[in-house]
Amino acid sequence: MTFKALEDPALTMPLNQMVTFRVSRLHAKIITQGSKMLMESAGISLMQWRVLVTLETSGRVTPAEIVRRTGLDKSQLSRTIKGMVADGLLTSETSESDQRAHLIDVTAKGIDLFQKARPHMRRRQQMLIDALGDPELETLFSAFDKLERAIDEMEETA
Repeated sequence: MTFKALEDPALTMPLNQMVTFRVSRLHAKIITQGSKMLMESAGISLMQWRVLVTLETSGRVTPAEIVRRTGLDKSQLSRTIKGMVADGLLTSETSESDQRAHLIDVTAKGIDLFQKARPHMRRRQQMLIDALGDPELETLFSAFDKLERAIDEMEETA
């Protein structure tokens, strides 16, 4: 049997026209490029960068708060934070209000690495934004919101 025998013209779609494939391919390129830039400029990983950016905008927070704000994988984030504490990039102290929670904060060493990576990552963001322009960027973010809602709806009905 060949795939031709299974073909249904209403369901046939080339791979490069599938939303999931295109998003996945773009995601892979973004991750690869960002990871390379961060390693070359500051010797940090993409996950470490995301932790530092979150701390820059939020200040001292719990890992659970980072997960809530970013949607990052909880176990991967936990391993990253432990490594960053061990490397002297972050501090971790028990919360006074909840003895089970730990508040993390950036150290001077963490700030130094963040400052090394920041100009490269800002330039990269600006180049991506400039490639689209304001109307297309607005449309892109609107499309992302719609796709996220559609995925949430599919999960709710599954």
